[in-house]
Amino acid sequence: MRFKVEGILTALLTPLTRDGDLCVECLESLIKFQIGKGISALFLTGTYGEGVILSSTVKQKIYKYALEFSSSKLTLLPHVGGADLESITSVAKFASDLGYSVVSVVGPIYHKPTKRGLAEFFSHISSKADVDIVIYNNRGRQGYNISPDDFDYISREVPAVVGIKDTSYDIEQMIEYVKRFGAKYFIGGAGDNLLYVTFAIGMPAHICGMSNAFPEIAIELYRAVKNGDHNAALDLQYKITRIRKVLAKFNLETQELLREVLKFRGLNPGYPPIQMREGLEARQTEELRRSLEQIVGEYLVR
Repeated sequence: MRFKVEGILTALLTPLTRDGDLCVECLESLIKFQIGKGISALFLTGTYGEGVILSSTVKQKIYKYALEFSSSKLTLLPHVGGADLESITSVAKFASDLGYSVVSVVGPIYHKPTKRGLAEFFSHISSKADVDIVIYNNRGRQGYNISPDDFDYISREVPAVVGIKDTSYDIEQMIEYVKRFGAKYFIGGAGDNLLYVTFAIGMPAHICGMSNAFPEIAIELYRAVKNGDHNAALDLQYKITRIRKVLAKFNLETQELLREVLKFRGLNPGYPPIQMREGLEARQTEELRRSLEQIVGEYLVR
């Protein structure tokens, strides 16, 4: 297995300045917070990092500074996917030149590709950028699924493919990925409602959004499953479910609400891209805090 990571990979938020540049100081504090809480891997500029709508310049800065702020024990997996092949390849090449040997790439967006087209797409990026690829299968965002049979074909055609992050929310498919490919490829789960399931079915890693704000809970759940304490793990999954239900009341994407939650933890998460700047009214922020205090009050700054 050429790419191996276990446990929780935090799908890190991207902190921007008001004018849309990278907030370098914010990024440093977020990464050091993750390291301090025991997270050993980060997934950069994915869905929670809003990478598809970031400029190539900002993504390049993130990859550069993430290396600078990370410890030698922290695994970094940058997601370089975007809307056009030239930009994706250019960003992947930049990451490769910085020293990243593996990048993640979501399937082509908007226009549904053919199976052969998928193989050509990933082959072009890997060959031009000289990197291995973890495919990011996000059925909801792509508009189609990359099935285990698709992955089997792509991985045979593109030797640089070393794994897949499956955000299908399909437990049967997740199990099939583990059983067919887990011995040779990195198979990562996603979807925080399936955090327990990811580890219970034998996936080694979960790319987690909630761990931006509550890495302690995600790590504890992973360790509970690993130690065979499934009752404890289910209790922790239920706690995550309760948090998710609170966040769902506010009709914003989860990552934007987690920015508010990070403020409750004493961190500056920066601004989102301008497309996402609605935010909460003061009364909603207070409601969010009150609701979370009933579930995870011990983690919030007084």
